[in-house]
Amino acid sequence: MELILPMEPIMREQVFDSEEFTYQLKWDGVRMLAYSGKNQVELINKKLNNRTAQYPELQALISLLHGRQAVLDGEIVAFKDSQPNFPAVMRRDNARKEKCIAMLLKEVPISYIVFDLLWDNDKDLRNLPLIERKRHLQNLLRPQNGIHIIEDFPSGSSLFTAVQEANLEGIVAKRKASPYLAGKKHQDWYKIKYRRRQSCIIGGYTLRNNIANSLLLGVYQGDNLHYVGRASSGLNESDWKELHSGMSHLQTGKMHFVSLPSQIARKCYFINPSLVVEVEFAEWTQDMHLRSPVIKGFLKIPPEQCQI
Repeated sequence: MELILPMEPIMREQVFDSEEFTYQLKWDGVRMLAYSGKNQVELINKKLNNRTAQYPELQALISLLHGRQAVLDGEIVAFKDSQPNFPAVMRRDNARKEKCIAMLLKEVPISYIVFDLLWDNDKDLRNLPLIERKRHLQNLLRPQNGIHIIEDFPSGSSLFTAVQEANLEGIVAKRKASPYLAGKKHQDWYKIKYRRRQSCIIGGYTLRNNIANSLLLGVYQGDNLHYVGRASSGLNESDWKELHSGMSHLQTGKMHFVSLPSQIARKCYFINPSLVVEVEFAEWTQDMHLRSPVIKGFLKIPPEQCQI
């Protein structure tokens, strides 16, 4: 069967309610299409890369789909403390060696959240309305063992309020009558993101006109301090001058990050990792950096609490 590029939602700023739409949680994981047959499930990500080996537990789809030839669209999610954890699922997704995959299978369990059925045996369902595809999915798949069908909600505003309270990624609004437009971004689907917060350690800074103008941010993963991005928004000129004065006393020649892009390392000044800042950000990128971080304030907590 020819590989299918996933349909993508369009970004939207404002939450809305409409009877023409259904609303779903936007899960913070890895988009994955599952091609299931009699003997194997192949897992293909949105860049059409094969990830079958990384998630061996999803071979359970064969029995759950009764050996039918089917194509599912969904999200692979890992949880930590009952919250979706993108860094954890990326550990699974980036694993290549058999021993590492086997170890992570036990250490980092995943769930597959299924939200669409594109193909069932010889039937291409992509031109059917979403609500009909969802009905087919519910009749075909019996969720169990970490495989779930995404829940639909009638109100976008109520769901978004719940997302904010739970510090989740956001919501997706889908037109009930929408066909599945493979490889397209279309106004039948919208994503509305909630900007989340993360506590980070300041490991260094850059200068402009001899005053600090951006912070190098890190978080701990185990005992290692990982660089997660650079923040330059959120402080005014007076704030930067005051912060620069304080950081100059913490300056050191030692880099505490386990990794840092060389082009950044050449232009920055390192400090002892003792200051903690809270940032607001849009999402984690695939290379585990904060997208669009904004400095919100400083925290009086031990740096060791800045974990992912």
